[in-house]
Amino acid sequence: MLSRVAERLYWLARYIERTENTARLMLVQHHLVLDLPAPIRPGWDLMIAVLGTREQFDALPGKPTEKNIIDFLFGSRENPSSIMSSLADARENMRTTREVTPTETWERINSLYLSVAQRGARALPGSSRHKVLNDIIQRCQQITGMLAGSMNNDAAYQFIRIGRNLERADMSTRIIDTASARLLGDREEILPYRNVLWVSVLKSLSAYQMYRLSVQRNVNAGDVLHFLLQSRIFPRAVAHTLHEINSSVGLLPRNRDALATLAEVKQTLDGADLGTLKGNALHTFIDDVQLMLDRVHNSINSTWFEPDAQN
Repeated sequence: MLSRVAERLYWLARYIERTENTARLMLVQHHLVLDLPAPIRPGWDLMIAVLGTREQFDALPGKPTEKNIIDFLFGSRENPSSIMSSLADARENMRTTREVTPTETWERINSLYLSVAQRGARALPGSSRHKVLNDIIQRCQQITGMLAGSMNNDAAYQFIRIGRNLERADMSTRIIDTASARLLGDREEILPYRNVLWVSVLKSLSAYQMYRLSVQRNVNAGDVLHFLLQSRIFPRAVAHTLHEINSSVGLLPRNRDALATLAEVKQTLDGADLGTLKGNALHTFIDDVQLMLDRVHNSINSTWFEPDAQN
């Protein structure tokens, strides 16, 4: 397989997953605004912090109002993590790899891109927000399911699988880090709503129902952290995504460096006593995990995507 094709498949999967995750975050935030009293609810600028796009947003004119932030997250071309930008990049990567991906998936992603592009920079009012975002989530899941269900499990699909799971791991750590730093705090007025906010974190990752099936007790910080970081059975838990990446990397040639980096991340994650990590300690731990995920990406990039990579 050509290194350029492998790289485009990898980023195709990451951009589809990023589109879905951004829509999930916006949908959960929309419901929090409706469910929580004004002094408690997280501001929309929390979404900018989660996605790491503060610099791009601050460079644009206008104040950080709900409308401006939603426009930035949904249809802004200046935001590389917006739904519009992510879909445009996913579409381009699929267009250039159509010879190895099912025709039906190209039709699906092109249709989704055109529907979002048609809305463009128009406002996403509260009355239609749930419908629009939920439709994007479902259509992304259809594309992911079609790739999983209709592609040969060859090298091409392994790069898709790696990209999807690495993006999931990155988003899960971002959500947990931001939640622990800003959503929960120690403010007295937040205490009665602490569990509600942890539920919102679970829902951001579609993890609430599976958490209740696995834990079978009231939502609390320690159990949520264990489930989202160390669960081996929940698909969006970081430990599970690392297992999936490891499985795919193990099927590819010249995989020694990537496997070694993955082993370090897994050892760090499995050895953490999450019950003792709070505040700055938790933030530092998650920062370390995110840096290790960057190392995984760099290892994948240098091994298979660089110009001198063997074809």
